Amino acid sequence: MAEEKLEFTVDSALLGELGERLVTRNYIALAELVKNAYDADATQITIRFINLGWGKGEIHLIDNGYGMTFKEVKDYWMRVATPIKLREPISPLYGRKKSGSKGIGRFSCRRIAKKLILETIAEISGSKEYEWTKVKFDWEEDFKPGTTLTEIPCKFERKKLREGKPGLTLKLIDLNDSWTEQEFNLLRRQILTLSIVKGIRRESFNEDPGFEAVFDAPEFSKGAGVLVDQFMDAGWGKLEGAIEKDGIVDLKLEAKKIGTRRYELPQKFEILGDVVQFEIAWVPIKREYYRDTTTITKGLAKSVMIEQGGVRVYLDGFRVYPYGDPKNDWLGIDQDVARRWGLADRILDSVASELGVDSSRAMLNHPRNQNLIGIINISSIPKMPLQVKLDRMGFVENEATDNLIEVIRLSLQWMVLHYNNFLILHESEALREAEKDLRGKIGAIKEEKSKLKSIATPLVEEAVSILSLEASRAHGTLSEDERKESLERVGAASRVIQRSFSLAETHLGILRAVASTGALMFVFTHEIKGIIAKLDTHANTLDRIIEEIPVNERGEFSNFAQSLRDTRDRFDKQIRLFGIMAQKAQDTDRKEISVGNTCNEVADCFEYLIEHYNLNKPEIDVPETLRTGPMLDAEFFSIIVNLVSNAIKATIAGLGKNILIRGRKESGKTFIRVFDDGLGLPEEFREEVFQPLTADPDGRLYKRLQERIQDEDLAPLGRGSGLGLNIVRGITETYEGKVHFVDVESPWKTCVEVVLP
Repeated sequence: MAEEKLEFTVDSALLGELGERLVTRNYIALAELVKNAYDADATQITIRFINLGWGKGEIHLIDNGYGMTFKEVKDYWMRVATPIKLREPISPLYGRKKSGSKGIGRFSCRRIAKKLILETIAEISGSKEYEWTKVKFDWEEDFKPGTTLTEIPCKFERKKLREGKPGLTLKLIDLNDSWTEQEFNLLRRQILTLSIVKGIRRESFNEDPGFEAVFDAPEFSKGAGVLVDQFMDAGWGKLEGAIEKDGIVDLKLEAKKIGTRRYELPQKFEILGDVVQFEIAWVPIKREYYRDTTTITKGLAKSVMIEQGGVRVYLDGFRVYPYGDPKNDWLGIDQDVARRWGLADRILDSVASELGVDSSRAMLNHPRNQNLIGIINISSIPKMPLQVKLDRMGFVENEATDNLIEVIRLSLQWMVLHYNNFLILHESEALREAEKDLRGKIGAIKEEKSKLKSIATPLVEEAVSILSLEASRAHGTLSEDERKESLERVGAASRVIQRSFSLAETHLGILRAVASTGALMFVFTHEIKGIIAKLDTHANTLDRIIEEIPVNERGEFSNFAQSLRDTRDRFDKQIRLFGIMAQKAQDTDRKEISVGNTCNEVADCFEYLIEHYNLNKPEIDVPETLRTGPMLDAEFFSIIVNLVSNAIKATIAGLGKNILIRGRKESGKTFIRVFDDGLGLPEEFREEVFQPLTADPDGRLYKRLQERIQDEDLAPLGRGSGLGLNIVRGITETYEGKVHFVDVESPWKTCVEVVLP
């Protein structure tokens, strides 16, 4: 009897089973197809979502890898569970370690959509021709359960081309499931590690230029653009810079809570003019510091930055090694961090001062290389100052390379100063959240209120009271729920205390500096009064001399004498502000204060600036009888000084003319409004400017002021410590009042309203 043979056959349902079981999520399935493009030595893939909201959407994947010939489609793509990636784990052109799962690609297609069109172009080995192949798959119609997989024909087209661009296009048609914003963001995270790679040399292979993932998915908020750019925009901040033809370094920073800031380094670098542009992103390993948590997570950032962190250099688009390689500290910043170097460069002192940052310790917060991802683009010019070494390992060391390092280091320091400012703002916000949480906990234990101090006492004292109370209760017998509630209250109170002291320490440092300045101002005021008297004496002496010289020669001397008197008047008006403030500061009795008198005093203090910059004298529309409730004279004076100085700065910067101070009494409260027709403030920054050390959130005010105002005239207005409005709010809240911006109509641009009891 002849022996019969049995052979396995494969039902078409296998593809569906594998697709559902091996690839459980849409974003994982699509990520596998993107990884296949990376494995095929593609340098770019476009991921296009089409008509997702219309029921039968499509996804197109277009890459520029080496593609497949018809034979490769037949032998590899059409063969289930091919071991090709096991036999060839390294890509042939760039030496990439292949990342796609072995043979899952076609199952991913089945998982995502009901139909697939595969279109590819590849160079035919051993010839100068290309082959174009197109295959159509209808998974539902042709691959029905009960049919034999190996017997189902797939429609295809093929032809040879004399010219072509290798690559692969997958069109996934009639999607099985809808895509949510969350799934799309998970897809971006899945392929981020691949797309962040920029420029790698592997022995015996061509230099890998990197893999760029480009999205064209208008249905999603992050559905347009290059993934690596989205990553750089997602961390704490991104620094952009360029050295102009005249050697000026223009900087721009976009960062969390900071907004957009611009700056020109005080030092010029002519030798690198028109040669250098750069982008550097700072990605700390703290989730709460990220601007976009849909793109990166703490864990993802940590894994990516360890491998890809560093500042790389490119010359005419080609990477210059070893700059930016792991453990390559060509900028010397890791060395500085390791030795706890805290001092910022002296040329940035004015920036530190404006931000309220201690420049002697600010660099202790400098990021390491692994927290930075940066690209420096160098463009060749005639008489190129930067020359690559013969072994192509870096630039020849000369003045130009020293300048390049100095530019980047100074630019990073400028960014770090703003990071210190951010930390203060972040701590302030965290304190407000902790206070809010604590107030809720206080409300939850009203039955114990008799054991606590009044709610009107400072919240830190309230927090200490709660800790004392809970400590005493801890000796008693508490149920599990009571112990849990007690721990929550203790935690909330502890956070308030911790953050209050942390923020207070920062503010105390600023106040120490202010106090030191006050002592110097006392000496300065005394000395300047003597100078003012001498100016008047010299002018009188010139008048006597003029009488003894010929009439035709008196004009120049008369003008000089008048100039001395004008200078005397200018000094006198400038110093009057300090004198008035010092006098009021000595008065420690609370009393009702005339609003109109104070407004007139303040306006007179700024008379010189108002006249010099051709502004109209501030209009004061305040009833003579209008008075505040009992408060310190110096505090009310400080409120009006800060509001008027801000209005003058905004008016000069915005080429306005008018300032109005309006007061009224209503329901027993004093309302004061300060209007101006100057630069204006976008509504989204109205609350931010009240935070300490926030001077110019949208980056327009001081840039325009520097263009239009003399440097010495900026002193009486303040250079922008960012404390003015915070001081105003602090004073008003002390008296249970409030301060805020209100909407205005033309011609006014800005109005701040103060309400006092």
